[in-house]
Amino acid sequence: MKWRDEGIIISTKKHGDKNLIISLFTQNHGRRKGLAKLVSNKFQISNLLDVEWNARLPENLGFFKCELIESPLHHFFHNRLKNIAIISFASILEKVLPEGESYSLLYGHFLHFIHIMKQDNEMWQGHYIDLELSLLTQLGFNLDLSKCAVTGTTENLKFISPKTGRAVSTAVGISYADKLFPFPQILYDIYNHNIQNSYSYSEFQSGLKITGYFLNKYLLLQLSVKLPEARSLMLTETFCSF
Repeated sequence: MKWRDEGIIISTKKHGDKNLIISLFTQNHGRRKGLAKLVSNKFQISNLLDVEWNARLPENLGFFKCELIESPLHHFFHNRLKNIAIISFASILEKVLPEGESYSLLYGHFLHFIHIMKQDNEMWQGHYIDLELSLLTQLGFNLDLSKCAVTGTTENLKFISPKTGRAVSTAVGISYADKLFPFPQILYDIYNHNIQNSYSYSEFQSGLKITGYFLNKYLLLQLSVKLPEARSLMLTETFCSF
């Protein structure tokens, strides 16, 4: 059994003295694991590899023959928050993606996000939240933030229902504000394909809290796993100055 693909490293684990078990999010084969010879610097999270996978049977762990296409880490090595964001999303993929199922649109989205991370600006924050929304959508849990769930209006959308993941207008939601999420501008912009160059860190955190809630509700709790520690770090005040 053999196939060839390209993939992004989302986790690694040492296996003996000379091998690693690496987990890749591949373009056409989804999340796949395999053994690889331990080579320094080739197997960092976010590295893009050209791989050939070999195994006697499809259900076997198999072995990866790898060639490095790109190592983007040096572009943001000194930005701790960017490093944490990459590790966060890679860890979420490792936890929730079923093995061997193709998600080519999500793969392209993740690759685009890594490209944005290499640029010297803060536009990546909106794209990170967009990436989590894309993950929810690709796994069948699309949030509907286009119109009010009750009236259908597209104006004055100020809340999001934690029960349905749908937007709620000011007129409808004001009486239940304590039971609804505020609808942050960053999510509104993302949903309307109008991501800005930068947002305040508190605005970024507001978006993270909402996508994190739905990731937990729809995916992680069903799998009895938790959001990765790296993602929790992005919600601490420690990083508000980055």
